[in-house]
Amino acid sequence: MFLTPSSDLDPVDPDPALLAFIKCHITSLAKWEVLRVLAGQGGNWIAADQLVRSTHRSPPDVAQAIEDLVSDGVVDAVQVSPNEHTRYRLPLEEPTSVVLHRLIDSATHSQELRAIIAAHLQHLRQRAGLSATAAA
Repeated sequence: MFLTPSSDLDPVDPDPALLAFIKCHITSLAKWEVLRVLAGQGGNWIAADQLVRSTHRSPPDVAQAIEDLVSDGVVDAVQVSPNEHTRYRLPLEEPTSVVLHRLIDSATHSQELRAIIAAHLQHLRQRAGLSATAAA
């Protein structure tokens, strides 16, 4: 249960499918940004360099995010010819795409859901920091 910081309204009870999507697929800010850009493409293919420019993320971060999302089956990849760069898209009718569109729409209108996403990313960042410290 989550409360808005400045209100006494009833707790927000987010859709479990949205929370599951966040937990499984929004594991970095780069992934979130790549998914948001791809969701806005209407199923059209986009090159990695366009994703880098659109997300304002570093090429290695975007490359890792794309690799993970393709591996998870969330994003499609195609390379028409060996001389052409690989292109990516979010399939329109796939269940994960439908959930992502709902998540983006909900996050656009819900400060609480944006806070959940931010807290999840922060938790992952802290956990990664602790793992790095323990390894050293």
